Amino acid sequence: MHSIERVHHVGIAFTALLGWFYCVMPVSGLIAVDEAAAIENAKAVKVEKLLTLIRISELEAEYDALTQKYIGEYEQQIRKSIGSTYSDVTGEKKKEIERLLDAFLKDIRKSIGQVESLHEHLKQAYSRSFGEDELDRLIAHYSSPLGEKDAGMKKSAAIEYNTMWTAQFMNQYKARVEKLFQVVAVVARGKGKQGA
Repeated sequence: MHSIERVHHVGIAFTALLGWFYCVMPVSGLIAVDEAAAIENAKAVKVEKLLTLIRISELEAEYDALTQKYIGEYEQQIRKSIGSTYSDVTGEKKKEIERLLDAFLKDIRKSIGQVESLHEHLKQAYSRSFGEDELDRLIAHYSSPLGEKDAGMKKSAAIEYNTMWTAQFMNQYKARVEKLFQVVAVVARGKGKQGA
């Protein structure tokens, strides 16, 4: 009887231990998840503060303005080239050429809109590359006079980046522009309609 009672007590203790394990462990897991989320949130706040100190909104505004300028110039060059090459085209042929050109330029604008913003790119880069203590040091740096000077320099770096990116983007579209000119030539000669 003594051994049965001992087995019973061991069974009760084991059941209590299992109960504790199944009740406390998920709660401690939730606490760990909450702590991880809080750490990531604190890091995200620091990254946003850093992006404010490096004047990301100014950089992005400059970037967007230059991109629109380059795209506008590119559109004008294409329109001018087609207009001068096919200046004698009139009526339905001219309307079809204008429709093809408008569709092509709309596609360019849409493609530009699909590119990740500079803010998002830098946000991910800082989050991926720096720990919280490093972010604290960067924030301290960009809060100093030297850091403010460095942040001001980033505007010229953004202009350089924008020029490089725009040239790369336009090179991607070079083949499509050539195809557009081929289609416009076919339409201008009256050989039928084709998509750009």
